[in-house]
Amino acid sequence: MKASFAAVCASAAVVLVSAWAENRTVPTLHSDSLARYEAITSYCEKADPDSASLYGARLAGLTHGVSTDELSNDRNSARYREAMDQANGVLSKASEETGMRGCNEFLADK
Repeated sequence: MKASFAAVCASAAVVLVSAWAENRTVPTLHSDSLARYEAITSYCEKADPDSASLYGARLAGLTHGVSTDELSNDRNSARYREAMDQANGVLSKASEETGMRGCNEFLADK
């Protein structure tokens, strides 16, 4: 199944939105979601360098409240590495137009 840039963005967002809607608390950021957000951020910072600080700020907002130890543990997990590899694979195949549209959607929180 071929995934699109928008699908990678959407799957990462759905995890957080669903958790928030069910619990009405700050959701747990799972390692695979963290990997997708970091892959998207890295991709978008390179694709749109004029807005790089906005992508970094968006990622900071998504990881707000998550301890440095939690982030480190997540980044060292197999689940994170697998999700990062998958997201980078999808992002590397995105056309410039699709990539920029996805980056804009990521910033707009769609």
